[in-house]
Amino acid sequence: MEPVAPNWEILHRLRNAFLNAESNTGLYWDSEADLVQYHNYFAARIGWKWDAAIAQANQVGWRPECSHILDWGCGTGIASLRMLDSFGSAGIEELFLWDHSAAATAFAQNLIQQAHPDLKVSVVHSLAELPLDNTLCLASHVLNELSWDDRDALHSLFNRARQIFWVEPGSHDSSRLLLEQRELLLDRFNPVAPCVCPQPCPMKLEENANHWCHFFAKAPVIAFTNANWTLFAQGMKIDLRSLPYSFIVMNTKSLTPLPELDGKSRLLGRPRQHKGYTRIYSCDRNGHNDYELWQRDDKALWKTIKKGKSGTLFEWQEIESGKIKAGRAAGDHGT
Repeated sequence: MEPVAPNWEILHRLRNAFLNAESNTGLYWDSEADLVQYHNYFAARIGWKWDAAIAQANQVGWRPECSHILDWGCGTGIASLRMLDSFGSAGIEELFLWDHSAAATAFAQNLIQQAHPDLKVSVVHSLAELPLDNTLCLASHVLNELSWDDRDALHSLFNRARQIFWVEPGSHDSSRLLLEQRELLLDRFNPVAPCVCPQPCPMKLEENANHWCHFFAKAPVIAFTNANWTLFAQGMKIDLRSLPYSFIVMNTKSLTPLPELDGKSRLLGRPRQHKGYTRIYSCDRNGHNDYELWQRDDKALWKTIKKGKSGTLFEWQEIESGKIKAGRAAGDHGT
């Protein structure tokens, strides 16, 4: 979507509300104009993160396997839109939208219905009786705004689902809050992505306290060629190239497990480039490790990681004294 011209009063007010968000922040949007500005800029950037997270999940063969979708805290519906644009609406009987803001759910319902006219899109006012046994639950950028009690309630809700796809900002705090949810859901769910194994996450260990599970999405070309995006980046002092995010994808254990990723490693964060070598923070079944990859040892792998075009899933084929001597990007397991 080509963005409308930026309204600075609205954009600055909304951004200040996001940056100062605490538990039970209330409603962000005061008007239809607020929702338009939010969707065209802030939600669009969140959508790019969803695209990246969906690509990572699809790489290991994940797909929606539910007849219903619940978009919890839907805002303007960007999570649903990105999911539907990626996988289509075939087999989806109904999409449920829930948000504190009635204006936001109405806005999201209209947008999604326009994009997918054959899909039934409903606004939900009460979640208590909503059947979730055949539902994919979506959540996006919500945890830092919830109290402990609200997080517990959200966990209880999602624990009834069949599949979960959850994207959060890539900050240390947000990632840690998402990690808590992952660990609480392990009894009933198998992690699909970004995890490469179903074990408790080693990020919880004291030795990994300064690290966090996060990735970086890439902005589309329009972010650098469209005049309105240029104005937005300059006016809001936002680097459109920096899109950190954290995410989890989980399937209930009643679903057929996806292919094993044994031997695969997930590259976390951003590789740190130095003269002649790259430092890599890697997650696999054996835990988390900080490796060096020297250009002279495996030039092809070094160039692949430097260009960042092959995703974050790799196979380290030879490691010696904390140095990766050989490896390759993992092949696609998806469609």
